[in-house]
Amino acid sequence: MTVTLRNVDIPDFGLPVERPAIPAATYETRCARAINKSGADWLVVYADREHAANIAFLTGFEPRFEDALLLLGKAGQRIIVTGH
Repeated sequence: MTVTLRNVDIPDFGLPVERPAIPAATYETRCARAINKSGADWLVVYADREHAANIAFLTGFEPRFEDALLLLGKAGQRIIVTGH
C-alpha cells in the first residue's frame, strides 16, 4: 500500500445563523437518567473550567472561572453550587 500526503482545502461551513435551543425537558430527562442509573439517593457532579462537559450536558451551564457542583436527588431535587 502506498500512502501519499497531499494538501486539501478545508470546506467553508459558514457560521450558524442561530444557536440551537435545547428544551429544559431534555436537561431534566438527562438528569433523571443519570440519577436513576447511579442507583444512589444523591449524585454529585463536579466541574471546573477544564472539566465542564458533564455539568454542561446535564444543565447547559458551563462554569467559566469557578468550580461548580451539581447535586441530583432521587426525588427530583436539582441543586447547582458555584464559586469559591
